[in-house]
Amino acid sequence: MARHESLLPREHGAYAEIAFPLLTGLTLGRPSLAATSIAIAATAFFLMHEPVAVLVGVRGARGKELWGDRARGRVIWLAIVGVVAGTAAVVLAPSAARLALLMPLGVGAVLLPAFLSGRLKTLAAEVLVIAALSATILPMAVSSGVEWSRAWVAVLVWFVAFLIGTLAVHAIKAKTGKSVGTKWAIAATPLLSALTGAFGLFTAFTGRLPLTVSLAITLAGIVGVVSSITPIHPRQLKRVGWMFVVWNTITWALLIIG
Repeated sequence: MARHESLLPREHGAYAEIAFPLLTGLTLGRPSLAATSIAIAATAFFLMHEPVAVLVGVRGARGKELWGDRARGRVIWLAIVGVVAGTAAVVLAPSAARLALLMPLGVGAVLLPAFLSGRLKTLAAEVLVIAALSATILPMAVSSGVEWSRAWVAVLVWFVAFLIGTLAVHAIKAKTGKSVGTKWAIAATPLLSALTGAFGLFTAFTGRLPLTVSLAITLAGIVGVVSSITPIHPRQLKRVGWMFVVWNTITWALLIIG
C-alpha cells in the first residue's frame, strides 16, 4: 500500500502522454496566457485520476481507508485549480481558440464516466485519453497564434504516435499467452506501424508535409515495427518505456522545427 501514498498517477506512460502534447502546444508558437492556463487545467485534471481511483475503491478497501481523506482533499483542490485555470483560459483565449477547446472537452466528456469510476485501463479508454490529451494542442497552439493546419498536424502526429506505443505495449503483454494485453494488437501494431511509416515516406517524397513532420511520422512507423518484431518480455517494459521517451523527444523536436 505504501507505493500509492503519493497519490500520483501510477501509469508512468501517461506522464509522457500529457507532457509532450502540452510541451508541443506551448512551444509551437509564443506561449500565451491562455495556452498556459489550458496546460495548468489539463495537468490538474490529469493528476485527479489517482485520488479518484482511491475514493471509488479501485485501489482496494484498505487503500480507501488509509488515504481516503487525503484523496478527497487532493480531488477538491485539484478541481479548484482545474476550474479556475480552465475559466481563465476561456476568458483569455481568442474566439478561434475557444472553438478549438471543444475538441478536447468533447472527448473528455465521453471519457468522464470511466474517469469518475477510476477505470481508465481498457484499451478503449486509453485511446480516448490519448485523443483528449493530444487534442489539447489545438486550443493551446491556436491561442498562441499558430495556424490551424500546423496545430492539427501536431495533434494527429501525437495521436498516432501514442496509439502505436499503446498498441505495442498491449501486444507485448498479449504475446505472453496470459490473459493480459489485447490479442488483436499483436497483428494490428505492425500493420498500423507499417502504414504509418509508408505514409510518412510518401509525404516526404511528395512534399505534402514539411520534411521534419514527415520524418516524425516515419519514425513512429519504424518504432512500431521494431517493437512488434523484436521479442520483448513484459519485464522489459520499463526499458521500452524509456526508449519511447527518447522517441517522443525526437518527435517533439521535429514538430517544433517543422
